[in-house]
Amino acid sequence: MPSQATMWQNIAMARVWFLCGLAAFLLVLAESAVAAPRLERERCTFKPPRGDRVQCFVLIVPENRDQPQGREVKLKVAVLKAKRTAGAEPLVYLSGGPGDAPLVASTPGADALAEGDWWNETAVIRRKRDVIILSQRGAGGSTPNLDCFDNRMTEPAKARRRAVTEQQEREILARCRANIDRRKIDLSMYNTPVLADDVADLATAMGLSRINIYGVSYGTRWGLEVMRRHPGLVRAAVLDGVYPPQINGEQNEPAIVRRAFEQLYADCAADAPCRERHPDLRATVEGVIEAADREPIDLTLALEDGSQSVKLDGTKLLSVLLNMMREGEAASIPETMGAVKRGDLRLVRLFAEDLESNDGGLLEQNAQQFDGLYNSIECRETWPMVDRAARRNAIEENGVYGLNAKASKSPTFCPAWRVAAAPAADRQPVKSAVPTLLLSGTFDWLTPPLWAREAARTLSAARNVVFRAQGHGVVVQDPCAARLRDSFIEDPDPKKALPCRSDTPPNFAAAWERARHMP
Repeated sequence: MPSQATMWQNIAMARVWFLCGLAAFLLVLAESAVAAPRLERERCTFKPPRGDRVQCFVLIVPENRDQPQGREVKLKVAVLKAKRTAGAEPLVYLSGGPGDAPLVASTPGADALAEGDWWNETAVIRRKRDVIILSQRGAGGSTPNLDCFDNRMTEPAKARRRAVTEQQEREILARCRANIDRRKIDLSMYNTPVLADDVADLATAMGLSRINIYGVSYGTRWGLEVMRRHPGLVRAAVLDGVYPPQINGEQNEPAIVRRAFEQLYADCAADAPCRERHPDLRATVEGVIEAADREPIDLTLALEDGSQSVKLDGTKLLSVLLNMMREGEAASIPETMGAVKRGDLRLVRLFAEDLESNDGGLLEQNAQQFDGLYNSIECRETWPMVDRAARRNAIEENGVYGLNAKASKSPTFCPAWRVAAAPAADRQPVKSAVPTLLLSGTFDWLTPPLWAREAARTLSAARNVVFRAQGHGVVVQDPCAARLRDSFIEDPDPKKALPCRSDTPPNFAAAWERARHMP
């Protein structure tokens, strides 16, 4: 029989082991509590139309989910409420870029939801479903924000940006990257897979077992990654301007641009009035761009911050034409270039003003990329895999169609940004049985229809629809595309008959009428 002292010793040891186990359990519990995503209500600055409602939140997640007690990331969230209370799964919007900030207004004091026409754009879906807009970590609407320059739509920022030289750009990027190191921000945690996990955490925090997703441009890659990493979460997906992970956007851009113009030339030749007015459209387009490269076109643009002078060289003129294609205005290119050839600059001035007002790039001294999240993702997922020699050859072989790729800043900012290349697993095609609607525009050179077809190979329940006359982001360009999105979210059957036609060719006659009646 053990002595009383031995018994008390055993009891003491048992108590120690119990307390150690309890401490370990509480530590795990505390870490789990820290790691759990949190959703905090915040005051909305948006002003919904009469009869509509919006709720605003901040989603709080770990920067690194393997280090739950480390830095937190805060993401703005807006919920555009359904007209009627229902249990239908919400639609989560995934924005493009990378680096787009749909919840941040482009001008101080403006309403971002009104700027984006979100209330009209989502009216049909919101008859039964909430629409949720989530900020991208590292972009506007996120803390931390990785951007290296002021919002370009403020007047002082516009002036500063226009004055930035190539050398100053490199210095800004270097300082920005060094500041990120000083703040101990882990750039390896700002990438597409981590953004996909943010979507899953949002669903968890909101108590959602199933969601629908609607991604545009880069948002389609983001959405595909959600489908890969969280296959049970997504009920249906609509992907507009498809950018799958196995595609390298930098590698073949000159050939993609050439193909878009080849399609335009063929469409004009097949349209009798366009053919008669522009019997050799290819020679006109290429000749005018080459002439602008030798002697830039002088334009005065009427912008919100006043009149601004710009010299359109071949690269900038091509960027105006590519923006026309992107915005669904490819049918206006024959009249625009024919007019420039005759010395009439009214149309090209109109479209140059549109590009500069919305995206910029014409008045800056050089092409610029100061969006930190864009750099972090593209320098991780795209540029390291580029065959540089093949790309240089493609730029030279494609003549004027390679000018845009030649102006790319990836060779400059990726070495300065210093992020590791994505592993091969991240670049594999997404295999999924989620019902998916893929939308593309024939003249979309940013995410061409070929990429949607490539994505569809491994999506067993996909429907791929190409809009014959449109560009990048067809839902906002063609009412039929918006109808397709809305009907697919309601009934995600990829074999269902289309409610409208997507094969209407470019309307060259309407473009000619608009040009003919310009003041």
